[in-house]
Amino acid sequence: MGFIKVANETMCRPIRALTQMKGYDVAAHALACFGGAGGQHACAIARSLGMKTIFIHRYSGILSAVGIGLADVVAEEQVSQFWVCSLYRQCHSVTSVPVQCQVFLSTWN
Repeated sequence: MGFIKVANETMCRPIRALTQMKGYDVAAHALACFGGAGGQHACAIARSLGMKTIFIHRYSGILSAVGIGLADVVAEEQVSQFWVCSLYRQCHSVTSVPVQCQVFLSTWN
């Protein structure tokens, strides 16, 4: 499965940046994995980094779920700048718009 290999390599990069590139021997340490899919990736990541020991907490997946359960519920909304500028023109019944909208609108007009 190619996408898992890409994901594993993406997770290996920061570990290398924090260890091997600073002169630390990664093989002398244990890889601690966590999260719902930590165990799925741990062996491949350890193999890629040359590590021989992996620590998988027995509640790693459950702790990940508990974290989501304790997180604040947040609603986020994203709108395009074009929509905001159009709404501004409609609400203010003017032909002039703020400078930031003028720059953006010049590409659409």
